[in-house]
Amino acid sequence: MDLSLLRFDDWRIAGLLVITTATIFLYQFGVIFDSSAMTALASAALLIFGMPHGSFDLALLQRGPAVGGLFRSRTALIILYLTCAAAMYLVWRTAPVAALMAFLIMSVIHFAEDWEGCGSSFLAGGIALALISAPSLMHGDSLSGLFMTLSGRASAAILADYLLLVAPTMLLLAIAGVAMLWHSGRRRLALSAACALTAMLLLPPVMGFALFFCLVHSPIQFRSHATALGLRGADQWGGAVIPLTLGGLGIAIAIFAMGSGQSLADGIFASSFIALSVLTAPHMAVPIILRMVQAHEARAAI
Repeated sequence: MDLSLLRFDDWRIAGLLVITTATIFLYQFGVIFDSSAMTALASAALLIFGMPHGSFDLALLQRGPAVGGLFRSRTALIILYLTCAAAMYLVWRTAPVAALMAFLIMSVIHFAEDWEGCGSSFLAGGIALALISAPSLMHGDSLSGLFMTLSGRASAAILADYLLLVAPTMLLLAIAGVAMLWHSGRRRLALSAACALTAMLLLPPVMGFALFFCLVHSPIQFRSHATALGLRGADQWGGAVIPLTLGGLGIAIAIFAMGSGQSLADGIFASSFIALSVLTAPHMAVPIILRMVQAHEARAAI
């Protein structure tokens, strides 16, 4: 076989299969294990390798339908983006369990976008919720502890119980979704979903999530956004990805600095996931706000 004929996605899937298999093997045989240090390392990897795909947000918003008035300005979009991010952080400070619940819901909605190729939004949502809830089946105690560490509230453990209730049904839906992806010829996507689900089911929660987020979700989104913007090669990195990724890391460092006396490992874990949620909130909310503004302008113009 001429290796030059292999596409990026072929190499990505091959690497995903090898890394998923090797990581599960090493975990099952005790070479790597669930520890606070490993959780902190996986959390840091989320920011370094997973965050870049969100750096295209502003460019994609500006490529969308024009919004009149204030939001024609890039500066105004940035202010709106930062306002949504600040609002999410404020929720973490005042109602952390509610913030965690909101983050889980946003994650399911966002991750469902990865699996739209299965042809059913219901099954795509099932795959996304299966990914989020799978750790509750075999690592329920660990998941409860992570939720309590993240929120600083013992009551957050109940969210792990809720995920356990829906996990079996969601896994069945996810299997159906993977089968539909395979049957429709989207075999790379089907293998991506299968690897992600296996990792989330068998590996410790943060380790499995880091594998899914960095090797499945982020590449899918990054490729889609770069293609939509017509960016290739170095053009993908210099203009937005590197500067905005560094900005995101700065937010995580600031959250870590404002932490509440947690250990180093717990602080890295908590600040990483809070930073992800703080950046996910505008990623999800700003397009909705802009659509509402557009609808209002359309009604006003009639």
